[in-house]
Amino acid sequence: MRFYRPNTKALKFDLTPLIDVVFQLLIFFMLTTTFINVESGVKVDLPSGDFAAVKEQKNTIVTITENNVIYINNRLIDPNSLSEKVQEEIKSNHNSLVVLEADQNISHGKVVRVMDLIKKGGAERIAIATKPREK
Repeated sequence: MRFYRPNTKALKFDLTPLIDVVFQLLIFFMLTTTFINVESGVKVDLPSGDFAAVKEQKNTIVTITENNVIYINNRLIDPNSLSEKVQEEIKSNHNSLVVLEADQNISHGKVVRVMDLIKKGGAERIAIATKPREK
């Protein structure tokens, strides 16, 4: 009785399934990183300061872009309803600290008007966000 014995030198692996899996993983990671970048929030060029400290808390964030568009927690709002929206956010978060992120190209008068509206909304404390100064 003779048994079939394959030639060990002639064994070849089919790499097609491996290449398919690698391409699928590549496509998956490319798509997920694209979606992460889309959800990154409002782009604001913050002014720099010496005391730019980062504290991770659940604060209400009011953002003013270079085009005078106002956001609360990355949601676009009407500037006329800013006080009411701030009041709602403070009640829901139980935190009276409001962080104001204003683009450095916004006029000082606009920032002061927005701060007044935030105070009318019931905020007890307002922090102005800055980025760390480059040395």
